[in-house]
Amino acid sequence: MHALFRTFLSGATRVLLVAFLLGGCAVVAGQLAALAAGDRQLMELFGTDVTDVVCVIAGAAGLCSFLHLYAREEGGRRGGAGNEDG
Repeated sequence: MHALFRTFLSGATRVLLVAFLLGGCAVVAGQLAALAAGDRQLMELFGTDVTDVVCVIAGAAGLCSFLHLYAREEGGRRGGAGNEDG
């Protein structure tokens, strides 16, 4: 069960990070296009609505990454913060 959860979190983190990267590129490209066109409404769209969605995706990626860090591996102790090896 834990291995399935860790696999899910690992995959979800990767997918969300890629979505966050692509979303950030879309925000920058959209704002550049709006700046070149001189379109204030398009600039506001990419500066508010699109950015809000990208920020939610970034938060979900961070949450999945955090949970993946603390999900224990099945069948043993995991070294990390607060654990002493040896």
